[in-house]
Amino acid sequence: MEKWIIFGLLRTIIVVFLILAQKYDSSCKGYTWPILIHFISSIFLLLYAIKFEKIKNFKNANYPLILISSLLVFIVILISHSIIKEAPNPSYIRIFSVIEMVFVLLISVYLFSEKLTYKMILGFLLIISGVIILTFN
Repeated sequence: MEKWIIFGLLRTIIVVFLILAQKYDSSCKGYTWPILIHFISSIFLLLYAIKFEKIKNFKNANYPLILISSLLVFIVILISHSIIKEAPNPSYIRIFSVIEMVFVLLISVYLFSEKLTYKMILGFLLIISGVIILTFN
């Protein structure tokens, strides 16, 4: 099995835990949960960077893009927390992930000449059908 598939499965297990913990943990009010989680995970990322990254990697970064992306991540965190807390089922947040996947594919085909096969088109049509069915349940 390829490494990226193993990482994908591991990520899935972790994300399921995080969504359920965020939905059903009542100890944190408001946006305390995502603020604390991201603050603490930022500390872990800094420690990782100190140990494993080279300083020149940070010097060559596209900081305007990183700042815009950071602002967007901030907005996504707040929106995601609201969806998880307010949706009747915590799995509904994943519906939007599927829609994101479709948009990434379409943009990749249009802007970056990504190859599109009939199997991919059929798969994405089935995914979109599933999203529509779940959304109007």
